Amino acid sequence: MSDYEAVYEELFTQNLRRYSSIRQSIKRRIDRILKNPYHNTEFLGDVSGKLNLIGCRSARIDRNFRVIFVICEECRNIQECEFCFCEDLSDKTVVFLTVGPHDKAYAIK
Repeated sequence: MSDYEAVYEELFTQNLRRYSSIRQSIKRRIDRILKNPYHNTEFLGDVSGKLNLIGCRSARIDRNFRVIFVICEECRNIQECEFCFCEDLSDKTVVFLTVGPHDKAYAIK
């Protein structure tokens, strides 16, 4: 059973269909994130000076693939977070923004 509930943005669901060959690995990683989204995930900030991902987190699917998400209880307290979609959601919600190869995942805007 998960400690957190999941919300999936449209880009995430589109990419989940696109990368069907690793769908099971993605789903297993999502299950682990929902149990404890702070464990083995990386807090993101200004990536290469190009994109502000402050408030977002990243988790590895495999060597190259990443899932990008926000934890509502965390991003609500970060004014610079541009990806906070948590207004009507509980603190125990994880919003999955995108999934994909490293470079594409970090270019979500």
